[in-house]
Amino acid sequence: MFKGSTNVLPDFFVLGDFLRKSLKQRYITSAIILLVATIIVKIISAVYKIPLTNYIGATGRGYFSVAYNFCMPVHALTMGAFPLALTRLVSSYEAKGDRLRIKALRKAAKKLFFIVGIIGLAVILITAKPYANLIASSPKSVYTILALAPSIFFSCLCACHRAFAEGFLDMKATAVSQTIEAFCKMIFGLLLARLSMSWLYGLYVENGLVLGISVMSDEEALSVIYPITSACAMLGVTIGSLAGYIFAAAYTSIKYNILPKDKVNTKSAYSELLTFSAGLVGATVVQSLANFADTSSIQYCLSLCNPDALSAQYVSAGNEIFTYVFGIYAVALDFKNLVPAAVMALGVSAVPAVSAAFENGQERFSPLLTSIFKYTVIMSVGGGIAICLFYNDFLSMFYSGSNDDIVQNAGKILFLFGATSLPCAAASTSVYCAQALGYSKQTILPFAVSAVVRVVLNFILITNDDINILGSAISNFVGFLIILIWNMIIIRKKTNAKFNYIEIFAKPIICASLAYFTTSSIRNSVSISMPDMLVFILSAVICLLSFGVLLVLMNCVSFKEIKSIK
Repeated sequence: MFKGSTNVLPDFFVLGDFLRKSLKQRYITSAIILLVATIIVKIISAVYKIPLTNYIGATGRGYFSVAYNFCMPVHALTMGAFPLALTRLVSSYEAKGDRLRIKALRKAAKKLFFIVGIIGLAVILITAKPYANLIASSPKSVYTILALAPSIFFSCLCACHRAFAEGFLDMKATAVSQTIEAFCKMIFGLLLARLSMSWLYGLYVENGLVLGISVMSDEEALSVIYPITSACAMLGVTIGSLAGYIFAAAYTSIKYNILPKDKVNTKSAYSELLTFSAGLVGATVVQSLANFADTSSIQYCLSLCNPDALSAQYVSAGNEIFTYVFGIYAVALDFKNLVPAAVMALGVSAVPAVSAAFENGQERFSPLLTSIFKYTVIMSVGGGIAICLFYNDFLSMFYSGSNDDIVQNAGKILFLFGATSLPCAAASTSVYCAQALGYSKQTILPFAVSAVVRVVLNFILITNDDINILGSAISNFVGFLIILIWNMIIIRKKTNAKFNYIEIFAKPIICASLAYFTTSSIRNSVSISMPDMLVFILSAVICLLSFGVLLVLMNCVSFKEIKSIK
């Protein structure tokens, strides 16, 4: 009997260890799938926006961005809490083996997400015109908003199926549907933009009319055409959201069709979903409203500027000066957002490592946090100096052939975005780390304070005719700096972590500054006697080598640390 007992005990622990490893492997596999899909989607989005801007110009991008900035907070509010609640509940009942409850949650979720999608769509349709007229000071952007509105409904329906699959640690529905959305957005968006532009401009050339409106010049014609072509391009987003929903629904219907046939209590599952979501809504609302307040204040503050003063600063702006300047801002964001997107991947990857290290004690936790933040700062300042050095090259590379005015007008704001990229990129890592440690609620107040500060600075800076849209870079810098510092303080106080601030901030910033001035000096000395493309390639190589060598010489880079973060 004693002998038999000793055989059973080790078998139990071996089985438990096997299950834990299996769960961890499933988690890592799912995370990798989602991370790869996210990178693909970011690349597609970046590639898509460049030819789109060539078709619709900076003014068209202004209409496009007004619609996005208006609809995305509604999108976040309708999808921020409920999908997460469904995923967590499905995961919990799956662990308990309660498939009947999972079936009930699935039926209840379909009803809930349909209702939420309808409400979100209705909010957009009702408020589109007042927002376009009063906040964005861009009445013609209402067409683009209406073209985007149905995507809110389809995205909610899709989120139901994504979240259900994620409850089983199955990220394929999310990853593939996101990729399908991005491809459809790019293909149909560009196709519809090009076809509508060719057709409408052809009407103008033939008879001087655009949709029955008499126009006397190219400028007047484009003023009528751009809102329509922008709306047609936005239809690509709606088509993409529909395609993503169809895939996700088909995937979950086929893969998860083995649930019990018994009748279930859908009403109680519906109540459980609402109750569980209630605790998550607060953080989602604050973050969504913070972003909405920032972007809306930028648009509104622009409308308070003197249009003649703006027209004198931004050549070839046309009649829609406020929309045009906001479009210039959107073009600069395309390049600027590449840095936070790359840094975000590091933050997401660091989450399980931070959580595990905290559970294992301070000996490994503090050095790991220092390493994560240090490499975040290295990536942030590295991307920042690349933008500062090559902002004109990037703009010329993509827009000099079709939209020379963008190259002339977007340079200053893009340079400022590069110079202020550190907190804008690194803030996400601080939030991810705080959430990984279980301090999600504590991250709400930093977002709220940051939003207030950004809005106040927008009113102070952007309304100044000489500063105008350049003030958005400064307000973003200060706002995200607050989030970064505040979350680092939260982590330090809650966990007693010890940050090495010289390693995290001082050394990478010094290396980046030296690399910038070295590359800039060499570039200025050779630019007179060499072709532009050769100067760009040589400067890029010098920047990369100098930054890398300086990081090694100052002991900022350690392969041992990089391995520990994985």
